[in-house]
Amino acid sequence: MKKLIGNGLLTIGLIGGAISAARIPPMWGGVIGSLAVMGVGIFLRRQGEKEELHKAKQSGTGGKEELERILKTALNDLESLVEARDSLDIKTLRARLDKILEELEKFPEKAQPLRIEGMRAYGEIMTAFSSAERRLNRAWSAYADGYKGEGDTYLELGLESLKNTLKVLHALKL
Repeated sequence: MKKLIGNGLLTIGLIGGAISAARIPPMWGGVIGSLAVMGVGIFLRRQGEKEELHKAKQSGTGGKEELERILKTALNDLESLVEARDSLDIKTLRARLDKILEELEKFPEKAQPLRIEGMRAYGEIMTAFSSAERRLNRAWSAYADGYKGEGDTYLELGLESLKNTLKVLHALKL
């Protein structure tokens, strides 16, 4: 609710400030008042966002445990795909990799509660994850273009990066 009210105050302050500043000569009282309203809006919005992150962490819809579950599931699926890749055609490889990537799409959202612990922890895990995601997307793209060898290379690199993401997650002191 605080976030919604904060967004409303930001909008009101922005519109009021624009109208006050557009007048000739500017209505400085209106501009200053609008800036104050925007400041309160920013404060409420940030408070509301923090509350949402705390709720997500407490309800178990995010945080370290949820991220670990997503990573372990993806790693198991990816390892089985790497083992079976020689016996699968490119279309099947791409389809199975697509399912893994769809599951990994939840990761950034579930990582949001880590911001409570600090931006450093969030940054470390997201940096490691983005490398893995980028490599797996390159593998998917190579398979889609018919380059099985390149796809296999990036599939292995993506697997290693995903393992590294799990190590980074375990190394975080949360």
